[in-house]
Parts: sequence; structure tokens; C-alpha cells
Amino acid sequence: MKILRRSSLAAGVAAVALALTFPAQAASAATADTGTEHAFHEIVSTLNISAAAKEQVESYFQTLPEAKQKAGVADPSTLFTYSAVTSTVKELPTAAPKGRQIAAAAATCTLEVTNKQEAKIANITVVTFNLTYRYEANGNTVTRNLLCTGSASGAINASSSSNQYISQGRGTCEVRTQASVFIKGAPFQFTKVHTVTTQAGNAVRVDGRIYTA
Repeated sequence: MKILRRSSLAAGVAAVALALTFPAQAASAATADTGTEHAFHEIVSTLNISAAAKEQVESYFQTLPEAKQKAGVADPSTLFTYSAVTSTVKELPTAAPKGRQIAAAAATCTLEVTNKQEAKIANITVVTFNLTYRYEANGNTVTRNLLCTGSASGAINASSSSNQYISQGRGTCEVRTQASVFIKGAPFQFTKVHTVTTQAGNAVRVDGRIYTA
């Protein structure tokens, strides 16, 4: 009987210990969750979007797994989803050639690509990336770059710089965007690269993408 009493006492002590431990763990987890959500709220509050849009973004954030929430606080661009790329390629008129330039000019055309893509969080557009690329092509080969420019606009501050080159007959326009979000006066920055490249063997068709630098 004495052994039974000791077992009952031990069980009682264990139950009390569990009762004390689990609430503490739950409180710790709740504090961590609250801290993450508060940090994300600080980020969203800096975005230039409507109050309803901010509420939608924060509600979406609360549905995400903890790991994705932490990644989103560390780098909000990890939460971006991208709309389908919109690309338009058109041929531009060229000046009338003279003399011996006629034959060469007849085979050369000037093309211009406009490329647009939106970055969204919870279906709310945060950034719109625009790119314009103008080049000359002879047959299926890009022979000269004429213009490469782009910008990013929307709910964040951003600055862009461009680069253009030709490799193995394919032309590329690359726009690098440095985006900033100011949280309590401290800047958080990330870089996105928006590129358009002509397809091999077909200078009229292009591939566009955006990636993190």
C-alpha cells in the first residue's frame, strides 16, 4: 500500500509539472508568433497601398507556415508571386536607305520589345516592373542594340540601372532594380533583375524573367 501511495504522489507531481510546463511553452510560442506578426505589420505599414489592401496582406500572412512567415519578415520579396509576363514585339519604321546601303538595309529591321510583370502579395500588386528593349536584327540574328531601359514602380521605393549586350546572335536587355522599404527609418533593401533575351534563331521572339540578385 505504501508503494501505491508513492506512485500516486509521483503521478501528482508529474501532472503538476506538466501543467506548469505546457502553458509556459504555449505562452512562449504565442509570444514568438506575435513578434513575427508585429514585425510584418511594421513592414506592411510602410507600403503605399490602401488600408483594405494592407489588411488583406496581413490576413494572408497569418495563414502562412511559421518558416515562411520568418522568411517573409527577413525578406518580404520571398512572398512575391508574379503575374504572367506581358511582352509585345513590334517592328519600327527605319529611315530610307541611299545608294549601296539599300541591299543591306532591306535585310535589317528595327524591333522594340516592351515587357511588363507585376509582383504581388496576397493578390495585391506591390511592384510593377517595366522594360523596353530596342535593337536591330538581320535575319534571325541581333546585330546592334539601340536602347535598354526599365523601371519599377508601386508600393515601394526603387531605383533601376540597365545593361545590354549581344552573345551568339542573341540580344539581351537587363534592368537591375534596387528596392527599399523603410521600417522605422531603417532601410531594408533587396535587388531584382528583370531581363529580356531574344530566342536563338528567332530575333522576333523573346524570353523575359525576373530573379533575385
